[in-house]
Amino acid sequence: MKNITKIALASFMALTLSACSSTKEPLVYDNFQANNTDSFAKTTMRLAGSNKFVDSSDGIEATRQVAGASAMQLGQLLMLDFAGAATSAINESALENEPLAKQAQFIVKVKNVSLSDLKNANQIVERASKKIDQLASENQLMIADEKSTSIQRQITYKSNAYCENANVASISCAQYLGHGYIGSYDKLKSEAYVVFETRNTIISLFMMNGYRGDDVYLYHPRKISGGTFSSSYGYYAGSPIVIHQGKVYHFISNEKAGDGSDLDDLRYIFYRKNDDKKQLFDFNSKDMSFSELPLDAKL
Repeated sequence: MKNITKIALASFMALTLSACSSTKEPLVYDNFQANNTDSFAKTTMRLAGSNKFVDSSDGIEATRQVAGASAMQLGQLLMLDFAGAATSAINESALENEPLAKQAQFIVKVKNVSLSDLKNANQIVERASKKIDQLASENQLMIADEKSTSIQRQITYKSNAYCENANVASISCAQYLGHGYIGSYDKLKSEAYVVFETRNTIISLFMMNGYRGDDVYLYHPRKISGGTFSSSYGYYAGSPIVIHQGKVYHFISNEKAGDGSDLDDLRYIFYRKNDDKKQLFDFNSKDMSFSELPLDAKL
């Protein structure tokens, strides 16, 4: 049954990463400035290349909605409905109109980039990719195998105690990274921001837990789900967030750098369904461990 979950997860990742592959042009700023009342989270997503993210008083919403979205979101939130990929995909597409908002994204700042360097975008993306590999290595995740397809890098890490913790919830010790692109460029600072869609957010959150550098950010939507009607999974963060230097930031007006809460305090839920068996877990990003919860647990 564990293998079924992992196969379904990998298949869903490949299909959705394919849909999100992009060759978009970066936003180029003469001198990037944060807007006065914008949250740190919203500012981060501007650096990632999107001006569609919005702040609110509670941080629950992160992007502009279409008509009827609030009612559907409330239903999804109350039911914590991760039952099937098809249902989830329909609802999520109605909720948000920004591709970046739908899945988790690594955002990597690359320094000392000249305007002429943008002509060789692949080299800049490669520098950012190596930073993510360095981040994994610093967290004792050593690459055991890697392959690249037209849409993603598939990285499998050597088994260790952290990976064994993840196995409790049938989470593979692997990372799926979409081929990155430059989201924005700041001429004055000579900095480029490279975006990688990332799957298996268990690994991503673990990598970010102990990192205090200022050059890597992780965006996570309120909910990620996928699979099939017989075998499905879901990750639930409660609201859209940006993680940076061990802090969790929400899309709340005037929440600035340093105002975030500790990543250790994030309530992160993993849900899994195989055939008729359903399981709910609390996730600890410090050591990649899971604690199983009763299905009627209050979240």
